[in-house]
Amino acid sequence: MKVEINNLGVIKQAEIDLKPLTVFIGKNGEGKTWAAYTLSAILGSYGYLNYQKAYFDGKNQQTYPPLDGAIDQIIKEGNAQINFIQFAKEYGELYINDVARLAPNWMQSFMATERVSFENLQVDFKLEESKQGFWERIKAASIERKLSSGILNALKESGEEILFFYTETEGNVSEKLPLKAIQQFVIKEIFQTIHRTFYANDLYIFPTERTTFITFPFGNIMMTKNDLEYSEINESEPRKTSHPEPVSHFLVTMVNASRKSMSIREEEIKENPRVDKYVKLANLLEDDILQGKLGFETSKLRKELLFQPTVETKLEMPIVSSMVKELAPLVLCLRDLVKPNEWLIIDEPEMNLHPAAQVRIIEFLVMLVNAGLHVLITTHSPYIVDHLANLMQGAKHDDPETIKELFYLEKTESFIAQEKVGVYLFEEGTAKNILSDEGIINWETFGNVSNDLSG
Repeated sequence: MKVEINNLGVIKQAEIDLKPLTVFIGKNGEGKTWAAYTLSAILGSYGYLNYQKAYFDGKNQQTYPPLDGAIDQIIKEGNAQINFIQFAKEYGELYINDVARLAPNWMQSFMATERVSFENLQVDFKLEESKQGFWERIKAASIERKLSSGILNALKESGEEILFFYTETEGNVSEKLPLKAIQQFVIKEIFQTIHRTFYANDLYIFPTERTTFITFPFGNIMMTKNDLEYSEINESEPRKTSHPEPVSHFLVTMVNASRKSMSIREEEIKENPRVDKYVKLANLLEDDILQGKLGFETSKLRKELLFQPTVETKLEMPIVSSMVKELAPLVLCLRDLVKPNEWLIIDEPEMNLHPAAQVRIIEFLVMLVNAGLHVLITTHSPYIVDHLANLMQGAKHDDPETIKELFYLEKTESFIAQEKVGVYLFEEGTAKNILSDEGIINWETFGNVSNDLSG
């Protein structure tokens, strides 16, 4: 999926092709993190919730005649149907760009700033080559919802094209439900499903503040009621907090992980066996990189995360190594929350990591992509960028099994096809693709410094 960003802070104009693994590099202050956060604001549930509110308030530009027709038919006949594939083909790109058009209205709230204006921000998405995959995900989506104990229902089975709205009771539905409730129910099911199709249920943001907040006892984290109710995309209102949204989102992710029981995760695995892969990857991250186990314990009316490097030893998070603080949130997210096709946005995954660990973490992130997740990172690490080139070369080898032991995690799953990777250098008000057709990454932003020091 291609996106063009204009007038975002120092970024004047940038074109980015979002791949399963997308890497933003560049000097400090060139807009990498702002670009990543803006994409998360639009493509995540924050964008959907704000758009839904704007639609109900009549503040959007795009119109959707099939939705209006379905609502009229429900009122008159008690049922309606929409060909969801046809609707997605006609309106999918228009929808996400209408969400993006409204982003300047709520980016100040998202970034928790009153001093920066986003009124000239423009973001434009072009599905183009990704349209077929988008339509396939729409077709695979399933919907089964009830409004007011079955007075109005929505049903779409996975693999089918038609979304049905129908009633289970006698009489005119408009006599039992207000028009606004019918409108909101129909619109919500359509928009929510389309929005989720871009990156499944939601995305997970790992801001640089994660190494601080992960040390707090989870029962004592100070958040508002809206913070704690953010876990589902189908909230009726967007959140408003004193933190920037990426930080609030991270806090809620960690609280949700602390509350998730293994029995619930096991049920998710039964429904979708691919989820088990993420639990196993969390175990690999603990065993091969952290070299210890993470777990929650409740004591003195509070829940805290502990790290266990040996059978006999358990450590509170404030006294563990900086590497454990850095990677613990990723372990929790994978073990307890993540589902296929979701998006991880990680700001500087190399923070606090030894160069050898930085190399291991890019191998691990590639394994996440190959397991069906999308990953976007910002980085200043030449180790990550250099080794990513090696991993793309490994995927081109005639027999990857014969070379896997040359790599840190010794897994062929850490090799990645070049077409799944995008690498962008942010500088001089734009973002340039620096991944050549030959798989070479031209990272002069790092090399020039090395030359200065050695000269």
